[in-house]
Amino acid sequence: MAAILSPDLKSRMRAQDLKALIENSGVDAVEMDFHGVKFATRSFIDEFYNLFLKTPGTNAFSVELVNVPADIKAMLDAVSRTQVRANVIPSQSQEVSFKSVKEFLNYFTP
Repeated sequence: MAAILSPDLKSRMRAQDLKALIENSGVDAVEMDFHGVKFATRSFIDEFYNLFLKTPGTNAFSVELVNVPADIKAMLDAVSRTQVRANVIPSQSQEVSFKSVKEFLNYFTP
């Protein structure tokens, strides 16, 4: 990772560049070695997680992570816990608007 991207992984675009590089290489398995990586932003880790780890089997290649520093592992774990699907509002839901705060409060008060 450090040799190909940088010791400092700072942007979502770098994760996208990495995916494009791997896809264009035609390999079916990738060992992502974090040796030498000193820093990664939350945005890089979020994009990296979404592109490579979120849904195993969706890429044309398998991924194995090695030499992941403790702080980056902790961030990957945190990102994985925050990945939830948004709740879809059913089409039969009704939109309600209010002309004042008092009207809003009265709506929720029995």
